[in-house]
Amino acid sequence: MTKDLDVVVLVEDAFTALDALESAGFRSVAPLDRSGEPEPMYVLQGGSGGEIDLLVAAGEPESTVVAEATPARVFGATAPTATLEHLILMYLYSNQPRHLGDIARIVTEANVDLAAVEWYLRDVHPEMLLVLNERVRFARHPPPPPPRPKRRR
Repeated sequence: MTKDLDVVVLVEDAFTALDALESAGFRSVAPLDRSGEPEPMYVLQGGSGGEIDLLVAAGEPESTVVAEATPARVFGATAPTATLEHLILMYLYSNQPRHLGDIARIVTEANVDLAAVEWYLRDVHPEMLLVLNERVRFARHPPPPPPRPKRRR
């Protein structure tokens, strides 16, 4: 999986979270516009190379992820933590290439309950079942690589 930390906050907490992350030394990779509603996602980088994806829960599935997060020890502190199933749901709605890779790693290397993801999608957004099935199929059965050119002389 990628080496970033995904943080999900409710829309009303987005700018406060950005302020806290900036105070901790993280900077947005894109200019911030605080004049309107928060963006769905911010990517912040730290001075030591760490990266945080700040996902803003203005709707589903992020609001469910926030509501259903379970406590876990993270870096020595107890924090609400998303399940693998929640991560799959959030990554389905992302256009970030690394999130496609994250889905593939979760599906092929972890014990994720895809039936739970499908159940959620059937209830909330059935049109996304096709997207889930395509990404799972692609992760488990990637197409063959293109042929390599002949050796140069």
